[in-house]
Amino acid sequence: MKRKVKGLQRILKVRDTQKKLKEMALAKAGNHCAVLEHNADRIRKLQIETLSDVQAVNADMLSARMELSGRLVDAERSIEASMEKARQDFAHAERQNLAARTTYEGTEKLLHSNLRKARKAEIFKTDVRHNILYNIGNNRKKDRRDDG
Repeated sequence: MKRKVKGLQRILKVRDTQKKLKEMALAKAGNHCAVLEHNADRIRKLQIETLSDVQAVNADMLSARMELSGRLVDAERSIEASMEKARQDFAHAERQNLAARTTYEGTEKLLHSNLRKARKAEIFKTDVRHNILYNIGNNRKKDRRDDG
């Protein structure tokens, strides 16, 4: 039983490490989503600022604003695609984190159950050894062996 408990303790340590790694991956995915959303916000504000002041001094300035506006639209599209991928990665990381936590908790419950069983078995062994009726029977057997 002790060997089984020791094995479960090692497995629990591995599960704990897996759980921590999944939590770190979840935090990293969450941070990545937040950064992308912040960048998308900045692009939208810059696009609004570029289009709000439409006065152009000359044709070159107007052309530059139009080109910048086009590039900002392209950047917004690409960041939206990146945000969708990041959200999917975040959802995947959440599922992995939940699975790791569930596995860890199940292993922990199994370990505690086995520890309780081992303690009960030890208590039973010590109780049986100190039980007078049990020892009387053992002493009779011992006496018969000595007489024989």
